[in-house]
Amino acid sequence: MGFAHGKRIMDKYAKLLWHYVDKWALERPDAEAIVFGAHRMTWAQLADAVNRTARALIALGVKKGECVAFISNPRPEFIITFMAAAKISAIWVGLSPRFSIQETNRILRDCRPAVLVTQDKYERVNLVERALTYSFELACIREILVIGKAPRGMVDFDAFISKPYPEMDAALEQRKAKASPEDEVLLMFTSGSSGFPKGVLHTHTSIISNVRWEKRALKMSGESRILLHFPVNHVAADVEIGYCAVYAGACIVMLESFDAAKALETIEKEGVTIIGQVPAMFMLEMRNPAFNKISWDSVKTFVWGGSAAPRAMLTALDTIRAKTGARLITGYGATEVGGFVTFTRPGDSLAALGKSVGHPCGQCEIRIVDEHRNPVTTGVIGEVAVRGPVVMTGYLNSPALTAEAMDEEGWFYSKDLGSMDGQGVLTLHGRHSEMFKTGGENVFPCEIESVLESHPAVLYAAVVTVSDEVFDEVCHAHVMKAPSAELSTKELLDWCKNSLSYFKVPKKIVFHPSLPLLPNGKVDKIKLRENAT
Repeated sequence: MGFAHGKRIMDKYAKLLWHYVDKWALERPDAEAIVFGAHRMTWAQLADAVNRTARALIALGVKKGECVAFISNPRPEFIITFMAAAKISAIWVGLSPRFSIQETNRILRDCRPAVLVTQDKYERVNLVERALTYSFELACIREILVIGKAPRGMVDFDAFISKPYPEMDAALEQRKAKASPEDEVLLMFTSGSSGFPKGVLHTHTSIISNVRWEKRALKMSGESRILLHFPVNHVAADVEIGYCAVYAGACIVMLESFDAAKALETIEKEGVTIIGQVPAMFMLEMRNPAFNKISWDSVKTFVWGGSAAPRAMLTALDTIRAKTGARLITGYGATEVGGFVTFTRPGDSLAALGKSVGHPCGQCEIRIVDEHRNPVTTGVIGEVAVRGPVVMTGYLNSPALTAEAMDEEGWFYSKDLGSMDGQGVLTLHGRHSEMFKTGGENVFPCEIESVLESHPAVLYAAVVTVSDEVFDEVCHAHVMKAPSAELSTKELLDWCKNSLSYFKVPKKIVFHPSLPLLPNGKVDKIKLRENAT
């Protein structure tokens, strides 16, 4: 098949995740697809690794709809196994090596993987020993493949997929021929910050529908180089950065985990053009002296989500924007909709970027509803509901939870609180579960956090609620000060009193050198609440 003919076919029929790996291997075989430290992989090499892994998984007996579990930090095998599983119509699930044995065990019992791919170790934790424990308890795990140093008697991932398996060629072609855009291919477990994690199922269609608009919003292309350091269980790694880069033909610059100093060094060294992070990550980078020393000339787009941007972060990024012309973009999304479904627009003011999360993307409908799921009027706060091809098929093994979150008309009810103005711009007001009543009044923590972060000496703030005998609930504020800043509790409380009603003013302020983070980079409010006194 000639190059031009092959390109036309791929452009016309590319409806499955792995189609885009093949597309870029055909069109730009020698371009970089993944950078991981000293290791560099071209699109041709990535396509070859995906095909070898797909044949190896078939050889292990992985059937359509079965699960392939991956326990590791971000590394090239993440994308390789994800695309290979999709190519044989299996379901891929990523798990962070930071999870406890109990957390991982619960998830594996829920998804019952046929194959478990694991890193050999994480810091001082022997992940191979843990994997053996899981396999003893779960008969569904037929094979463990080890990335790194495989102990004697264990199967080395690289050695295993290096075998040609020519007898699997026909089987692979059959799987590819029978694949449907509506096959479930990705399983992501919610962070569990408010309870037991739920397994969210996505199809080729829901993922591609999402990244099609993200690619446009971020202006991602084959010339882009995007930083990825989120854990592989997170929608940012799996879809918003990882798969969106595959879809766009961009190069993924991977780090095993988020580290402010390492991220800044990599941005400059590798000429990163798109940086997507949660605000806490930007704030930690800003505290590093290198933030004001490195060149930001390569970066074309800064994007964030997960929480509102503090004033200090917006000011710092706006200073870079003024020098380089970089775009500043935020939006709203969720694991259940595969990532962002709203985006702000290039050139939006700092006020807009700090307050709103933009307009719905083209294929999605968004409405705000009351407790009875009836639409509310413009400007009224209610629950954010989303409908469109990006919505998950449901929660794994949880028909009751699925029915609770989705209605027969296709609306997904997010439990996020928001309001929309007359121009269709969405503003968030926190999670429904985070709203609290104090003395009979409804209070949204994000409003208090916004006021705290507007103080020039405050880098970041997180508000949690604690029980109170008189008012039922009150809030405590946990604050990270700007470097070298002098700030007293009284000064910050007075600042709040000037902007907030008396019942919204924190009853206690605790200063921290840094705030505890979840693996996804968000502030761990459960830990802050547990430590409240």
